[in-house]
Order: sequence, then C-alpha cells, then structure tokens
Amino acid sequence: MSAAIELLKQKNEYPIVFIGSGISKRYLVDFPSWEDLLDYFWQKLNEGMDFYAFLNTLKKSIVEQYPNANKSEITYHTNIEAATVIETKYNSKFFKEEITIENFTQRDAYKSGVSPFKKAISNRFSEYQLIDNGEYPLFQKFLNKAQIILTTNYDGFLERSFNSINSNGIKKYIGQKGFFEQTLGWAEIYKLHGSYEDPSSIVITKDDYENFNKNSVLISAKIISLLVNSPIIFIGYSLTDLNVRKILQDFSSSLSPSEIEKMSTRIIIIERKERELEIKERTVFDKELGCQYTVITTDNYAALYEQLIQINQGVSPSEVRRYQRVIRQLIEDRGRKGALNSLLIAPQQLEDLEKRIGDENLVVALGDATYIFQMPDLLSYVYDYVFDQNEIPADIALRFVASQAGNARIPFLKYLHDVDLEKTILNPVEKEKIRQRLRRFGDLEEGCISSINDYYRIQMNSLEDIVSLKYDESKEQEIIGFNVARIELEDLERYIREKVSRVKEIGVPRFTTQFRRLLLSYDILKNKKEVSVESAAIPVK
Repeated sequence: MSAAIELLKQKNEYPIVFIGSGISKRYLVDFPSWEDLLDYFWQKLNEGMDFYAFLNTLKKSIVEQYPNANKSEITYHTNIEAATVIETKYNSKFFKEEITIENFTQRDAYKSGVSPFKKAISNRFSEYQLIDNGEYPLFQKFLNKAQIILTTNYDGFLERSFNSINSNGIKKYIGQKGFFEQTLGWAEIYKLHGSYEDPSSIVITKDDYENFNKNSVLISAKIISLLVNSPIIFIGYSLTDLNVRKILQDFSSSLSPSEIEKMSTRIIIIERKERELEIKERTVFDKELGCQYTVITTDNYAALYEQLIQINQGVSPSEVRRYQRVIRQLIEDRGRKGALNSLLIAPQQLEDLEKRIGDENLVVALGDATYIFQMPDLLSYVYDYVFDQNEIPADIALRFVASQAGNARIPFLKYLHDVDLEKTILNPVEKEKIRQRLRRFGDLEEGCISSINDYYRIQMNSLEDIVSLKYDESKEQEIIGFNVARIELEDLERYIREKVSRVKEIGVPRFTTQFRRLLLSYDILKNKKEVSVESAAIPVK
C-alpha cells in the first residue's frame, strides 16, 4: 500500500482533489480525449482533408512560433490552434445553414451570442453512459471525502456522481466565478474550463485561454491557499499535463526549500498504468518545476479508493459546508438585530433550524458547555455502533443508552472505555441507569446466554455451520447466541453488519429480541475490559 496514502489516513485529512478527463474516460462510454473531440468536430466540417494532415500543418507553424517548447507544449498549443480554426469554420457553416445543432436555432444564436461551436460541444457533453464498472461506487464514496474538487472537464459526471449519494449536494462554481467570491471551502467543485451547462464558459480556443490566463494569478493564489492547508491528489491527469504542471510550478515557487521537501507526501499524483494491479509509489523531484511530489502508478484504483474513504473526521465535507452556511445565515439574519441567543445543534437538526431562521432570536454557538443535541433513533445508534462510524458523540450516545428501558439489550460498552462517568454531561439519574445497565448486562453468561431457551442450546462450532441449517431467522439467531463464544468474532461482526444494513435499507427501525441479545453478546466479546465507573472499576467479564 502507498505510504503517502497511509500517512494521509493517519493524519485524517480530507484532500483537495484535482480530477482530469482520464477519470471520465475510465467510467464513461466513448468519452473523448481533447484530440478525439477536435477530430469529431473536424469530421463535421467535411473539409476533404485528413484530420492529422490538418494538425501537422498547424504543428509546423507552432514549432516555428515556440522553438524551445517540448513535445507536450507543442501538442498543447497545436490543439488550441486547431480548436480556434475549427470554431471559425464550424460557426460559419452554421450561419450558412450547412450545419444544424439540436435545440439551438439561428434565432437562439442571434439572441444569446453563444458560439454555435461551443453549443455543439455543450450538447456533446450533456449526456453520458456509465461503463458497467464495479469500481464506480467506491469512486463515488471517494468523491464524498474530497474537501474540494477542481476539474478542467466540461461534463457533469463528477457533480452528478457526488449528488447521487449525498443529499447535501455539492456547490458548483463554473469558470472563474468561484475565484472572485468568498466561498466556504468545503464540498465545492470548481469547473475551471467551464461546463456544458453554460456554453459561453467553455475554454477551448486561443482567445478563451488568453482570457483565462489574464486571471491566472488570482486563480493560482486561490489554489495555493487551499494547498497550504490540505493535501492534494491529482487523478485522471498525466505527469506531462500542462494544467497540472502550471499549478505545481506556481505552488512550489511560493515555498522555501524545506517546505518543498515536506510537501512531497502532501502532493500525490495518481498515474494510470494499464493492468498494473500493484500500487507502486515513488518520490519525484521535478527540476523544471522546482517541486517534489509523490507519484502512485497503478490500475487498481479500487484499492486506493478503499483506503482513502477510511478518512473520517466525524462529519463529511458536505456536512461541514452545511454547518458553515447555516451558522453564517443565522449570524447575518439575527446579528443585525442585536438579538442572539445560543444553541448547539446536531447534524439531524440542521434542516429544522434552517426553517426557523428569522422566526427566533438564536445563533449556533460551538462550545464545550451545555449541549443541546437531538437524540439518535435506535437504528441510527446501532448502525453507527456496529460500523464504528463514531459520528455520535460519546456523551450523547450514553444519554441515549440511559433513555432506553432497563431491560432493553443494546450495545454500549465501547462508550465506557477509559471514561469517568462523573465527568460526562449526564445527569445523576442517567449516570445511575448506566451503572445499573453495566451490572445487569456486563457479563456474557448472565446478561445473554442464560436467557436462551434450552430448545436452542444446540452446540455448533462455526457461524457457517449454523447458517447452513437454514432455520428461520429467530431460531438461527438464538443458536448463534448460544454458541457466540465459539464463533469467530470477524464472522459474527460480518453477520451483524449485514442484518443491520438490511434493516436500514428496509427503513423499519425494529430489532427482534433475539437480535438485540446477539448485539449485546457481540458487544461484550469485542469490547469487554475494565470499565471505570465513578472511582471504582467494574470488571466486564
């Protein structure tokens, strides 16, 4: 596994992710490269000249114009010149009614002033078809771990992939608009070269790039400010891509030599090598750029995504953005009136809070004093617990446990590890309920196995053997409960997670007595240890 990715996980930092067309080509059917796109529109012109003969003609003049340019730079300038020529010819044919564009009339062109060529490009990227790739769901989860996404792609694949699994959505900035605004810096996508939604924003011709470069200092400053505080991952770009190289050059020029060395593990370029399943890593010092970075070479993106999605700061970037937006809105709305009271909210309350802005004198206050949190429901609590998401603060989790009936079996022991109950926010009654629960359900035999009916006391040695008997679910879980100490903990955890996931999918937050008993047994096996309650340690056997 990559040492740089492992370090990223250890530091638990959400990265800035710069995504190129290589990603769209990986997941979308017939997605064109820059050259493919130009070829496609050249064929529409019916010029009677081979596309590459056309490029060779342009390339000759580019070499004369840039005698010291390398191969990548020559290709870059040739493509821009080709797009400029194609736009002129394409627009001319459109206005002569030799070419038609779907959903774009002569009247539309006249009224909007939009280049017909760019409208045609917009149409080309407005729709796409996913490749049947089992890796794609992991890619979506990876996107949701990005603090900010930057891309030069025109299509809507990235934002749609993000939004399809995240109800909070991602804030989109097209072109250079986001660089002239005060932004929140979380769950944002910057489409630097424009988007299919706004044809005029598309950067492809010589004039477009000149206008874009006029503001390059501002853009670089914004990107550099992001990179100073967050690691960055480039994916879907080659090492020779001039967009990547310019960003790295601008960034490294603002750093001292010692800072450049430190940044080598914070700048990661993922380079695809077809059919390479191993993850190979090397550190590169690029003399031309004056920059040091890590290059990961692989075709096994799934393995990388699986590591990166383990980064978890408790709330996702989109939730951070939502908090910031609501807090700002509250302050602006009520602060002008000089009437602010304080309230600490949980993520579940944001939607309700937004509706109340303007009706009450309140603002969100973040602190460590009095907490006002909405309780999780049983399903949310159990799901968070068994999947180790740790999104529910320990004090709130213990308060939820204390609110349950005294004879209700639920997992709870991990919240008592190294915890002084007296220093929690629980009131005296809640603390006593936790102590009583610990005494009643802290022992595997007394708290769980002893209550299983003799009818289900069938000795088995593995979970697989029990499941293979194909009993109904309640009987199966009673037999598992009786044999729980003989079953591999990993197998038991997998079984419990599958059942909890199924309940969540169905949306009916109910657990049977048998499954609750099994949950508690699993909790005792996994989390039993000396638990500090008040000044005395109560052993969990």
